[in-house]
Amino acid sequence: MNFMIDLRFVFPPLFNILLFLFLSSSDHGRDLFEDEEEDKDLFGSDNEDYCKTTAISPYPIPGFCHCVGDTETPPASLTYLYSFFFLFSFYNVWGLIAWEIFSSCQKMLPVIRNNHHGGRGGFGRGRWQNDRGPGLLPRPGPYPQRQGFGYGPKYSNGRHHDERFVSELKLTKSEETLSRKCIAFQEPCELACYSRVEGGDVYFDDRSLRLFKRLISEDVGADLNEGYDTFIEKKELGSEGFGDLLGCIRDKNIPLQNIHFVTYRNNLNKIMATAYLKHEPWEMGVHKRNGVVYLDVHKLPERPKSDLDRRRCYWGYCFENLATEDTRRVDGEGIHHVDANVEFCTVLKTKLGAHRIFMGAEMDCYDSTDDGRKFYVELKTSRELEYHTEERFEREKLLKFWIQSFLAGVPFIVVGYRDDSGRLVRTERLRTKDITHRVKMKNYWQGGVCLAFADEVLCWLYGTVKENEDYILQFAAPFTRLELLQAQSCPEAITKHVEQL
Repeated sequence: MNFMIDLRFVFPPLFNILLFLFLSSSDHGRDLFEDEEEDKDLFGSDNEDYCKTTAISPYPIPGFCHCVGDTETPPASLTYLYSFFFLFSFYNVWGLIAWEIFSSCQKMLPVIRNNHHGGRGGFGRGRWQNDRGPGLLPRPGPYPQRQGFGYGPKYSNGRHHDERFVSELKLTKSEETLSRKCIAFQEPCELACYSRVEGGDVYFDDRSLRLFKRLISEDVGADLNEGYDTFIEKKELGSEGFGDLLGCIRDKNIPLQNIHFVTYRNNLNKIMATAYLKHEPWEMGVHKRNGVVYLDVHKLPERPKSDLDRRRCYWGYCFENLATEDTRRVDGEGIHHVDANVEFCTVLKTKLGAHRIFMGAEMDCYDSTDDGRKFYVELKTSRELEYHTEERFEREKLLKFWIQSFLAGVPFIVVGYRDDSGRLVRTERLRTKDITHRVKMKNYWQGGVCLAFADEVLCWLYGTVKENEDYILQFAAPFTRLELLQAQSCPEAITKHVEQL
């Protein structure tokens, strides 16, 4: 019996068998038939292959990939080609051959990289190179600082450019942090007083103290420009004024043992207000003698005053004269010969935190209760409030009013509101302890934060300065820290005071 063998049916199966053996021995062929292995729980504890898998794969990354950041993933088009050849190989031998040829050729293609587009979560646009080739931007390095910001004579940066630099206190603590501290403040106790009269003579008594005029509201409508032509402006006494305070302490034989600071109230006003007003520069002298730190007032240079500036300054002095009794002025007589150098100062003892303080404070006038107890009254002037100026008044002016009165134990403040022409519009009496309640509802500032900030400054200052050395404490642009600088000398008033003790 003759058999006719059709080669068209013999060669394809034979070729399939040979191709099957070839592919089984190759990497790609082995991948095709690995699906026939027994199903396992890939992430189970009994899968030894999974448990022994290393963190870094030993297999090379496929060559023909589209790189995104540091992760190489095949593009969608290549995935479709793999799927096409894989499925077609089951139906056509020649598809298997083409798939093997394509798989071999793709290994020789170059790697396509994109170094300029970082993936999500990466560093973006080649800013950090990370061995991925040169980026669009250079590697970060020591760039030169911007001119006029934190450097140079305008913005002295302390230790870097000022040889006088000793120490600094950075203003890093938040209002919330300071508000958690509860700083004790002792009610001020008056120890002595002194008066400066016309001509500049100083007497250690209260002859310059004026009595508050309770019927000040009857003067609403008065012109505060009256008497401006004869106004005598205040002279800057410098350390000489501090010498009057020290002389009063010596005159009353007030001991300085266990006293940490001797200062004018003005210096403490500046320190406490800095907790919120971080744009107003100031400085003061710091001199430690016999364990006592003397804080001397320093007045910073100011721009020349215009006539309007001097006139506005006079309106304040004029209101003080208008709101106090003057036996020399006959009823109905106008205000004349206002001398800003006439003043009354009280010497107070108080305690802020752990530090005992002797403080000199100028007082405007006094009043008394029905039982004869005397108390001081602060007199202030301000432009009449409007809807767009009230917030700034409560944020800044009321803060200064409160600090000044609180430190000296002054219970009342009388404010005279005037218009732009200097005419008295109305008056208002403020109770010092009510001011904090007024602003607390609006969350403008907190008195406790000011006390906590001042306590930190005094602790740092007293612990830093050395005996018989002189310093300058300053708060200057860019207003990020307090700086303690070495000073060249000590004021003569302090030196003579120490010698006479």
